[in-house]
Order: sequence, then structure tokens, then C-alpha cells
Amino acid sequence: MCGSELLTRRALHQVVDMPHHAFDARTHARMFHPEHLGLIDPFIGVDLFHMPQNFFLPHPHGGMSAVTLLLDDSPGGVVNRDSLGDHSTIQPGDLHWTQAGSGIVHEETPSQPGRAAIGLQIFVNMARRHKQDPAAVFKVNRADMPVWQGEGVQVKVAAGSFAGLSSPIGQDPRWATRVDLLAITLAPNARIDLPVDNAANGFLIVTAGEMMANDEPARADQTVVLAPAPADAAGRSALTLQTGASGAHAVLLAGVPLREPVVPYGPFVGNSRQDIAAYAQAFQRGDMGLLEPSFTR
Repeated sequence: MCGSELLTRRALHQVVDMPHHAFDARTHARMFHPEHLGLIDPFIGVDLFHMPQNFFLPHPHGGMSAVTLLLDDSPGGVVNRDSLGDHSTIQPGDLHWTQAGSGIVHEETPSQPGRAAIGLQIFVNMARRHKQDPAAVFKVNRADMPVWQGEGVQVKVAAGSFAGLSSPIGQDPRWATRVDLLAITLAPNARIDLPVDNAANGFLIVTAGEMMANDEPARADQTVVLAPAPADAAGRSALTLQTGASGAHAVLLAGVPLREPVVPYGPFVGNSRQDIAAYAQAFQRGDMGLLEPSFTR
């Protein structure tokens, strides 16, 4: 399936639980932030968030991208405001990619307080040569994402490419860290062999239901981590997903590792502590722009 019939299987590293974190009594997330970032390079981590009320006041980012992919069945949307002047609503199924570069300030709130916004907040690193690029925002509406259909399987290409289909985000030359984000829906008793480049690190977030990933069981709120890519990898291998009676939903994230030093500190990601200090000073000087909060807590 998907041209992967003759591919060998991609080895798995581990299936891990996503710990629960409560921001307050109603706002919470399942988090995947591995201790060893080399396993998922160029990604930093992912939060599967549930946000029914105003929570995230204006805050900065630098040296990385903060990416929102709302789930198709999210009850509500997210309003994004940022210091570049963006003020838009991310609807269920949409992708909103905030590429911070040299720095940006943004705020995220539910579009309808009381109606939860549910989705993935994905943190993606930027290569050293791009960490001082001007901040940029990329948007892909759900309706503009190409969709591959198989027997009992749907793959929506939110970013990157799959089976000859490419997301519109790749048409913008400013997009610095080019990765694949694939939203996968499997009906009951469905199977797909997903081709993954051997040069790419990758992991699969299970957002609903349960499945077998190769020969390992995985269920909602777990992450299937692929074996890390060797430096000299070539070709492709396949990740086999098989559902039982319940069906499942998942998101595959894959990208070629940057293989650079990673120093994450709060909202900033640098290659050194000096980088972090420079981002903090730029924010304090107002170089990342200003954004007044739309609510108080």
C-alpha cells in the first residue's frame, strides 16, 4: 500500500505514555517531551492540549517554531494573535505554523470560551543558519490539505508530502524546517504500510482508539517512537499500522535531523546558553514586538 509493499519494516524504539499535565482545573494536556531529543530531532516535543477557556497570555518564542494542528473533531477553534499583526481563527483541522526565528510574541485563546479547542501544539527546531531569520507565519486550511484515500484509511497531508501529494506550506521558500505532518484516520480492521524515509526521525501520536504499530500495541495518549535515523541512512522503510474493532486516529511526524547542539529554555531554543541569553534580552528590549493581552487571569 502507498508503494510500500516491498519495503522492509522501520524498527521501533519504544511506545511511551504521554504524561498528563493540568494547567488549571479545566485546561490540560498530554505531553511528549523526551529527555533525549536526538530521538526526535528536528522536533522538540508535542502537547496534545485541551483548552476550553482563556489561558495562554502573550508570550515570546525564538529559535524554533510553535505549530498548532487542531484535530478534525475539535469542538472549537483557536484565536491566534501575534506581534506581526496576525489575528486569525484556527478552525478544526487547520494548521497554523508560527516560525519564530529571531523572535515573536503570540497569544492563543479558544474561539468560543467554554467550547474546548483540542489539538497538537508541536515544537519544531530551526537550524543554526535560520535561527535569526525574521519571524513568519504560515497557514494551511483544512480544505486545502491534500488527502490520500485507501481502503479504510485516510491520510491528510498537513505539512510536507505523502504518496505524491504535497501540502501548500511547502510552496513558501521561507519555511525553514521541512517536515512531514500526516493526520491519519483508520477505520475498524484497517491496515496501512506508511513509507518513512530512513534519513528521517519520526514518531506517531495516537489521538483516539487503538492499533498495532508493527507488532507493538498502541492506544490513545501514547506515542510510537521510531528507531532514530543513522547519519548515513538512505532509502525508505515502512511503519505498519493495523486497527481492530475500534479504529483509530493518529498523527505521524517525521523529519531529517538537524544534528546540532540543542539548548531549550522555556520559549527559546538555541545552540548555546549565549543564544538563550540573547533571545531573552531581545524580548526584554521589545525587539520581538509588543502584544497587549486580550484577557486577564
